[in-house]
Amino acid sequence: MPTMLSFVIVGFIWKLILSPIWGIAPNLLGAVGLKSLFGPWLGQESSALIALSLISVWQFVGVPMMLIYAALISIPDEVIEAAELDGITGTAQFWKIKLPLVLPTIGIVSILTFVSNFNAFDLVYTVQGALAGPNFATDILGTYLYRTFFGFQLQLGDQSMGAAIATMMFLIILCGVMVYLFLVQRRMRRYQF
Repeated sequence: MPTMLSFVIVGFIWKLILSPIWGIAPNLLGAVGLKSLFGPWLGQESSALIALSLISVWQFVGVPMMLIYAALISIPDEVIEAAELDGITGTAQFWKIKLPLVLPTIGIVSILTFVSNFNAFDLVYTVQGALAGPNFATDILGTYLYRTFFGFQLQLGDQSMGAAIATMMFLIILCGVMVYLFLVQRRMRRYQF
């Protein structure tokens, strides 16, 4: 369900929940006896990026879960029965049978997560603004690109520098995907007959 919500809605909802003034997080933590752990997580440099990361995980954990679950239930029953006949059960069955069959899906989920991490601009901008506060603690390449290309406050944007940042983002994503494809191709060649 959270995956279907807009970044803007998720950002505003969590900004309200985690607000130290009118948020419900202190009351929820107080109900379980952990109120002393609450702090202005989005307002402290040390915890703002971690809080945003956890919000992003909460929003997008559904898709990888669904894909991995689909891969697990698509394992043929005959394979599991054959493993049980050979005496492979429990954790050994997971490591020797299920994990190798689900590994391609985990690889796809990993590459999708890697690429989508570069699209976290929406959430950071919604919760912390263009300055990626506090004191640029939640600054990522997307927010830096936005501030550089379009400018912020009274500074004018520098389109050349913004284009250079966008090119670097593209090259980082391309290198990550190429490393994954190289590893997958190498692994697939090993299992060809």
